[in-house]
Formats: sequence, structure tokens, C-alpha cells
Amino acid sequence: MDVRNEALNLLRSRKKYFSLPQPFYNSPGIFNLDLGGIFNGHWIFAGMSSEIATPGSYLTLSIGRSSIVVARDHDGEIRAFFNTCRHRGSKICLEEHGRVRRNLVCPYHQWTYDLSGRLYHAGRMHSAFDADPEKNALKRVHVQDIGGLLYLCLADAPSELEFARTIEPYLAPHDFANTKVAYKQHINIKANWKLFMENSRECYHCPGSHPELLKSFVMARDELNPGDTEAVADFWKRCRVAGLPYEHKEGDDFVLGRMPLREGYASMTLQPGLAVSRPMSAATQDMGAMRWVHYPSATNNHVMGDYGVTHRVLPLDAESTLLTCYWIVHRDAVEGRDYNLDELTKVWVQTNAQDHALTEHNQEGVNSAGYQPGPYSQETEQGVIKFVEWYCETMERYLETSRSVSSLAA
Repeated sequence: MDVRNEALNLLRSRKKYFSLPQPFYNSPGIFNLDLGGIFNGHWIFAGMSSEIATPGSYLTLSIGRSSIVVARDHDGEIRAFFNTCRHRGSKICLEEHGRVRRNLVCPYHQWTYDLSGRLYHAGRMHSAFDADPEKNALKRVHVQDIGGLLYLCLADAPSELEFARTIEPYLAPHDFANTKVAYKQHINIKANWKLFMENSRECYHCPGSHPELLKSFVMARDELNPGDTEAVADFWKRCRVAGLPYEHKEGDDFVLGRMPLREGYASMTLQPGLAVSRPMSAATQDMGAMRWVHYPSATNNHVMGDYGVTHRVLPLDAESTLLTCYWIVHRDAVEGRDYNLDELTKVWVQTNAQDHALTEHNQEGVNSAGYQPGPYSQETEQGVIKFVEWYCETMERYLETSRSVSSLAA
């Protein structure tokens, strides 16, 4: 059976509020469908705009099989391109981060592009070659700077990003424009990307797995309706008086809002106190944490008054995922004076290591001949249910559309 039809039949026959059928977690064919239906068509978190703060600076990442380069041009504009030379397709920028004085140069045959992507130089080509700078420009990728978060979309005509309109006023008090990435951690997880996203969307496992996180983190009984306790209601009153956006908001592919930390904690630390003495912004000191998730690539994001932590999820293959964690501080904060890097990162280094192990064990169990979809808790796994239902609905639309297009083509 064609993998598209197989996937569509599995989606239509699955039990609602149950985990997915096994092939959605380990089939290379369905992984390829995920790339086409999810990652190539939706807005993907790429990194922080502060990583490319100066003209000529760039970062690279891979979305599925496509390497992308994101650069700041000499007018300060952020641009994104497929990291693929228009000559013979070689990868141009080979490092994760870099800076060029003026142009991007392919290391293979030295075809050269300016920072708007236009062809600047192609040496030793035949006389009939049409060296038009626009015809031979790098293929552009849609890019947005959302309050300091860089987002990319590989689709030709991407949908409007409701998430951007909703989150920008929540991020504004944290002044991301004046921050920097203090530390970045890459973790290669031997598990399907959806298993990691599911793990990140519930705290059912937290009491038994995350002692460091739970020193400061307040577990909401219901991620989708977190304001049902007196402590949260009182905290939201403080936010309202302080003029900070706090209300729980959600769309089809995101959830966000501001939540308190445990009593006595002003930041996500192992001991009461701040991790960074130089605050990101005075307005958010001792005002809990701004939290958000945005499918399919941004999860476990928390920004306090002194630092922020964001996580990017990118699929590598059917049973492998790249998790990247960013620790964000004020751009003038100095390591060794304003913060100790080990103390800053300890909570989430430990939490990520624990989730890494949990997710790999989950993959090992899902691969077993004994696996069958199991029920999600409608009391403690509402966030997982929301993500899985979004995934299933999105994939079903994609598969129905692509099947219709294939039928017309035939």
C-alpha cells in the first residue's frame, strides 16, 4: 500500500485520546510525510535574532534535508536562503555561526552572493551564460523576527502566523532586543520528534523525574486551563497591577501565558535567588515566568526577570531528533561577574538529560512488538492531547490534499 494511503487510513481509524499507531513513531515513510506536511509547510523556530546582531553575521540550521542560512545584511535586515549554491548545489556556509565582511562565497567554485542573495560573481563561465544576478540569486526562505525569536517557513506562500501577533506583547517586557545567548546546548535524541514533543507537553512524569526543575517550577493541573488555583489567581492580579500581559492564550498550534514560580523563588534556580544579577528587564523582576509552546518546533520555553531558556526541536530521521537549548541573558551581563555559567544552566541541563533518557526509553518501548496505542490521561495530559490532535488533523488535511493533487496529475 502507498505510504500516504497507509498513513491516512491509520489516522482515520485511530482512537481519539490515545497515543499514535506505531508507524507514526518509527516509519521512515511517515517521517518523510512529516517533513512535507509539518516541517516544510509551517513556521519553524530557528534561533534568536541576537545571534546575528551585527551586519554580515549568519547562522545555519537544517529543516529536514534542507540547510538554511539566516543572515543580517548591511542595512540591518534579516534574510534567509536555502544554503545551496545555484551553480551545482553545494552547501555554501559550512559552520553553524559565522560572519562575512561583505559576501557569501561557495567554497566549491567560489560563486559569490551578496547578503541580499543576489549573484555577485561567477568566474570562468562560458560566454553564453546568463549571469543575471536575480535569475541566479539564492532561493529565498520566508523569515520573521518575532520579538527576538527567529522563525522560518519553507512554503512558497506561508499562512499568517497567529502566534506572532499573540506572543509579541508578552515578550516585549523582557526586552529580547537587548539580550544575547549565553550558552547553547545540542542534544541528539534517539527518538522520534513527536515522542519528545509529547514528553514536553505534560508534567505527569515530573514528580518522579525532575527534582531540580520542581524546586522552582509550579505544575499546573491543566496546561490548557492553568488559572484554577488561588495562588495562580493572586499572581495574575499582581501581573495586572504591574501592567504585564499574563492571560492564558491558545491557538491551534500554540499555548502561552505567565505563571508564578514556587514561593520564595524569583527564577528557575536550585536555590532561592537570581541566576543573573544583571536583569533582562526591571519590569519582569520577581514576576514569575512567561511560558510558551509553539508546534512543531518550540517547546519548554520560559523567560524570567533575569534569564530565559528556549528549546528548538528539529527532526533528523524517523528515530532521531535534534534538541537545541538556548540560555538567554542581558547583552551586557558578564560571565563570572553577573552569572556563573554552571549555576545558570544547571536546572535545564539536568532536566534535558532526564527528558533525553525518558524519551529514548519511550522509543525503545514503542518499537516493541508488544506496543499498542495507550490512553492519554484527560486529567494530566491535556497538553499532549492538544498536540497530538493538532498533528493528526494537520497531517490528515495534508494527505487528503496531496492525494487529490496526485489524482489530478494522473
